[in-house]
Amino acid sequence: MRVNSSGRAPVLLFLPGGLLLLATAVLLNFLPLPPSTYVRVQFGYYIVLCAGALLAWRFHSTRVLFSLLLLLLVEETALGASPVAADHVRVLIAAFLLPVNFLAFSVLPERGFTLDALVPRTALLMIDFVALGVSSELHNSHARAFVMPWAASGLIAATLVFFLVRAFSFRKNLESGFFWAVLAAWLGLHEGGVGVPAAAYLGTGALILGASLIESFYFMAYHDELTTLPSRRAFNEALPTLAPPYCIAVVDIDHFKSFNDLYGHDTGDEVLRMVAGRLAHISGGGQAFRCGGEEFAILFRNRPAPEALPYLEDLRIEIQEFSFHLRGPERRHQNRGPDRREPARRAPRSRKPQPAAPCEITSVTVSMGLAEPDAHKRTPQQVIAAADKALYRAKAGGRNRIEMAGAQFHAAGKSRTAAATK
Repeated sequence: MRVNSSGRAPVLLFLPGGLLLLATAVLLNFLPLPPSTYVRVQFGYYIVLCAGALLAWRFHSTRVLFSLLLLLLVEETALGASPVAADHVRVLIAAFLLPVNFLAFSVLPERGFTLDALVPRTALLMIDFVALGVSSELHNSHARAFVMPWAASGLIAATLVFFLVRAFSFRKNLESGFFWAVLAAWLGLHEGGVGVPAAAYLGTGALILGASLIESFYFMAYHDELTTLPSRRAFNEALPTLAPPYCIAVVDIDHFKSFNDLYGHDTGDEVLRMVAGRLAHISGGGQAFRCGGEEFAILFRNRPAPEALPYLEDLRIEIQEFSFHLRGPERRHQNRGPDRREPARRAPRSRKPQPAAPCEITSVTVSMGLAEPDAHKRTPQQVIAAADKALYRAKAGGRNRIEMAGAQFHAAGKSRTAAATK
């Protein structure tokens, strides 16, 4: 069983690539750009490529680095400042090579700058160089209309669908960045790779890859990789921005260590994803964080603790009523019979097969401690300490409940379906 607990809105997957491409299209269509602008655009293109290459090297991303080198190769061989300088044969070749190479760079495993990673990617670039070089004798001697063949457009469309599916599947900015970079490159080649628009669109593609790489590593630095919730670093940076009224809830999964030891770490990870998915969608303006292990925190800005209690109670019940279908304890915790290394205790030759472990249905519960600032708790750290004490009371009071600091409120855990197996 896999629980999709990603709390990222799909629209965020199209940032910043979509905005950058939209800005370029608006500038090219609504601002008069003389042909002399080509030199400046080309200079900016080189700056973007160098910056993106440095970022790719720093973050050990071979897929981004070689994609940028491919864009540089296309710009140097296929683009022209005027229709007379444009080589339509090379543009057609580039229209086929770009999607194929972007697909290859994306599918090849990311192994850093090792020999195993560099050799196949370098070979692809060499093939591109040779393919674009064979058209050197077919350079256009006069300007003529350029029409992108349907086969090249179909290949680009299939590539765009591939990256769009990856963007929605992996929910990473770098995957959506490749989608927008391919689209930008296609726009640059669609009109024949001529003039300022072609250089601007290819430069935008390079800029999108660099910006998406930065955004991806920013997300990794401030979000938990397993649950995609904001991490402890994001939580610590959010605390100084809090101003009364606010409240903080500390959430802990009940008996998680025993559950993890009995059913294995894979099942434990699914539990964490499920709980994180519910926390990510809590209503009432709450923001969830994973602080480590099975511990989470929820911030309610501009909302005192009594007003946040109903939202936390709905969350507790929702988590409790989610059922897990398990195949039984891990094999390492089952009795496997006598030790074959001891001849005296060797098992008989004929033995009936052991029946499979029965399917178990269980639910997970959480305990919560809630606190808000007052005359005795002025700083966020003091509020967190009070919420931790309230959480300990919830654990001591039977778990699956909410305790609020300085109050007698509690929500006892009684499932509306089956009782939780802990």
